[in-house]
Amino acid sequence: MTNNKNSRESADLARRFKKSALLLALMANCHGVYAQEEQKAPENDLEVIEVRGIRASAAENLAIKRLSNATVDAITAEDIGKFPDKNVADSLQRVPGVIIQRDGGEGASVSIRGLSSDLTFTQLNGNFIASSPGEPSRSFSYALLPATMIQRVEVYKSSEARLDEGGIGGTVLLYSRKPLDMDKNSGIINFETSNSDITDKYEPQFSGIYSWKNDDEDFGVLVGYTKQDRTNRSQSSRINIMNKNYLYSEMKDNQMVEDGAQGYAAQSMVQEVLNEERNRTGIQFTTQWRPTSNLELGFNYFNFKLGQDSILNQLEYPEWNNNDNFWTDVRVDEESQFVTGIDYSVGASGTQAVSPIPRINGEYTIEESSSDTYDFYAKYEGDNYNVKLVLGHTEAEGGPSQKYRAAYYANESSLYYGYDFSDGRMTTYMDPSMISNLAAGIGGEPDVTATDSSFVTGTQEEDYGQIDFDYFVDYGVIETLHFGAKYRKGKIHRDTRNSFYLSPDFDIAKGEAEGTIDLDDDYSKNGGIPDIADLIYSDSLGNLSDVINTNLFPAVNWHKYQDHLNENFVHYTRIEPNYVYSVEEEITAAYMQADYRFSQVRGNFGVRVVRTKTTTGSSDKITYRLDWKDDNGNELPIDQQRVEDFVFIEKESTETKVLPSFNIVWDIDDNWVLRGAASQTMARPGYDDLGQFQTLTYTSNEYSTDRSSADNFDAIIDGEGWTGSGGNNQLAPFESTQFDMSLEYYYGAGSGFGIALFKKDVDNFVVPLIIDVTRSAPDISFNLPNAGDEQVNVSGDNFAVRDFSTVANGTNASSEGAEFFIQHFFDNGFGLYANYTRNNTNQANVELDGEKVGESPLIGSSKYQMNLSVFYEDDLFSVRASYNKRGPTVQGYNASWEMNYYNEAYDQVDVNASYNLTDALVLSASVINLTQSDTYMHLGDDTKNRFIQNAYSGRRFYAGATYRF
Repeated sequence: MTNNKNSRESADLARRFKKSALLLALMANCHGVYAQEEQKAPENDLEVIEVRGIRASAAENLAIKRLSNATVDAITAEDIGKFPDKNVADSLQRVPGVIIQRDGGEGASVSIRGLSSDLTFTQLNGNFIASSPGEPSRSFSYALLPATMIQRVEVYKSSEARLDEGGIGGTVLLYSRKPLDMDKNSGIINFETSNSDITDKYEPQFSGIYSWKNDDEDFGVLVGYTKQDRTNRSQSSRINIMNKNYLYSEMKDNQMVEDGAQGYAAQSMVQEVLNEERNRTGIQFTTQWRPTSNLELGFNYFNFKLGQDSILNQLEYPEWNNNDNFWTDVRVDEESQFVTGIDYSVGASGTQAVSPIPRINGEYTIEESSSDTYDFYAKYEGDNYNVKLVLGHTEAEGGPSQKYRAAYYANESSLYYGYDFSDGRMTTYMDPSMISNLAAGIGGEPDVTATDSSFVTGTQEEDYGQIDFDYFVDYGVIETLHFGAKYRKGKIHRDTRNSFYLSPDFDIAKGEAEGTIDLDDDYSKNGGIPDIADLIYSDSLGNLSDVINTNLFPAVNWHKYQDHLNENFVHYTRIEPNYVYSVEEEITAAYMQADYRFSQVRGNFGVRVVRTKTTTGSSDKITYRLDWKDDNGNELPIDQQRVEDFVFIEKESTETKVLPSFNIVWDIDDNWVLRGAASQTMARPGYDDLGQFQTLTYTSNEYSTDRSSADNFDAIIDGEGWTGSGGNNQLAPFESTQFDMSLEYYYGAGSGFGIALFKKDVDNFVVPLIIDVTRSAPDISFNLPNAGDEQVNVSGDNFAVRDFSTVANGTNASSEGAEFFIQHFFDNGFGLYANYTRNNTNQANVELDGEKVGESPLIGSSKYQMNLSVFYEDDLFSVRASYNKRGPTVQGYNASWEMNYYNEAYDQVDVNASYNLTDALVLSASVINLTQSDTYMHLGDDTKNRFIQNAYSGRRFYAGATYRF
């Protein structure tokens, strides 16, 4: 065995140095790179290369890509605690085929090769990290993770049997630092300040890493801490609801235009400014111990917290007054059947009435998300085998602890207003005297029905255990056999809560005991809403970007509103017994993988078998709308109009999948590499799609008849029979058969280029739709005392539900395309790296219960993406400018229009610079979104004229200093 081991180690070292010779050469030529003799192998004197700077990091990234047996891209830290961007997701956007979704201007989630972020599987040190920002999601929240703790990121675009399933788009592996890999008593201290053009606030940030190990270098401890305070100010103009409810005709000067165009109008529009205070902290504690030369034990603890207290200011324009009692002009784009503007004016022709619009809305939220992860590992290296055991637990919780929403009508404070869509943006205008009128007590009545205080919280947790074996063999072309098993048991829970503000003399204990505390006890229903005249800002909301075009933005001081509530009422949070759902998954997986090599050909093949047992439970709401008016035509009280009931339903399903994979690499010569890969992969549907509770509403003939005379009668909602919405716990997991091929050329010091082709055939992707279905509920009978004691009998077995809003599996979808990358270092210190990805997706079938009900492209797919970074670096100074562009991207589906939403192409420029004041002290500065780019969304791909949203989160500046020791 010893001879086999020595032979294997010698061969392995030979292969490593053969394949990495180019890497060592280019590192030797990189500025700021030095070699340090850190550890001595028992039989060979090896030098560990510590890389520093942009050139060295880019060279290491390219070397990892070249030496991999799969299709892999990598990002490595330029220095200890120094990642290329402020956020790991921001760095990932520079990887070919990767698109990021931003939240508050910083990267929050990652999509790979045209598939949604829910299909990107992210792990930290090989295991899942729970993150629950209120509404549970499978998509990892990168906003929770401090970049300073990450040493390296690898993006697997082709699968291997040893990788956990879940990444149809791709798998992102994050690696943190370990103390035995670092110098004794080494680390960094970083201080930084940031500022944004739409907040104009300077905010501190701190991060530090300290690593220690003993003189024998067999025991070490690493601790890391990050604290970041950041104010985000996101601004947006958007259409809230866009359905085909009513066809409007063109109108000018209060007169219908003969043979004028017709189109559909937005049902609700808002202009909004979200001020969000983000407080992020991160803690890492890692230990390593090697009690013998063969055995290593380790422990990791990570704690992440993200506070997101926020205030939302909105101007809302609902369609309540879309009739000739209020408007004077209606503008329509005939080709797109889209109403592009409406003017409203009081008394323009002597008939127009006072409108309550625009409505001044506000939302106040106190929120925090947290994530804790513990894992223990033991690794043993035998003569011709390795074995590793990992046990861990991860948990997260998140969502608001307080939240309320309030609103005031404009009424007489504004005698006219209007809106217009042109040049890809929304323009609004209103009476310039509106603010002074509100301050004088003219108009501004509170909307008691808009004081919503409902919010969602969620928890997520998982226990896991894994054992992996590596056997180093000499079976002809087979070099290593990998096999192992993993057990995961995870669950999420989602509930709804309400923030009530109660009178100080309210008996909360009694109300809780009786279960009677509800909205009727809230301040808003008992005359407690303060007058807007005492709260309105004296000036229009300022520092607005181009995405909010308005002559006036009246806003309430919501801090002052909150002070009023705190001084006069008692805050109480009610956890709703209903509107909840949970999903529990028990996952058992086993795999076997073989690494092979023959002459210049290498790679791996294997199979992974996965069994998933899913249990979903939800509190389904059933509403029976029985009668609306009494015999005299008077509207009945709500409790006499309808009856509500909740039924908790739990369902279980089991799926077993066999997932083969194959990777092949041909090292044609010292420069050329040809790759190929084929695999089957899977991913589980989103928690919300699986578990979301159902709401079913029955409308009696009596109720429908009474409602038919109302101005706002809706034939779909108010017609006799059943309507509803809800999740679909029968959703099948996503499945994909995918192929990759690439040709790469490596030349010079850290330079190379390549082209890759890929194809993914995806089944069971999930899209929203509205469809007629059948459902069941308890049999029940009602007596209608206000309708001559009429009897209503509601059948409970397989009744028809019209216009049921749900999700369904799509089939026969494909995402295919090509990627190109180039990286080149010049001898004068300049360099560049660039990539371009082209992606095509088809119109795929959408099926429900085995029947085709529509078509949709793959949600999240983008036609193209490109990145270009140019840099200069010498011994003291480095600067980099990065350009990123994403093509039009498919978003959700509008069932009423039978069209998807599309984000228009987006580009952004970032600049980073640093100066080495001393060997240990580095000064740095960055500008994120130098170009002040904003996003634009429209409905349908036949035209860009159906405005849906544009948004801007600011240009941000950073300046700081890093001390390395």
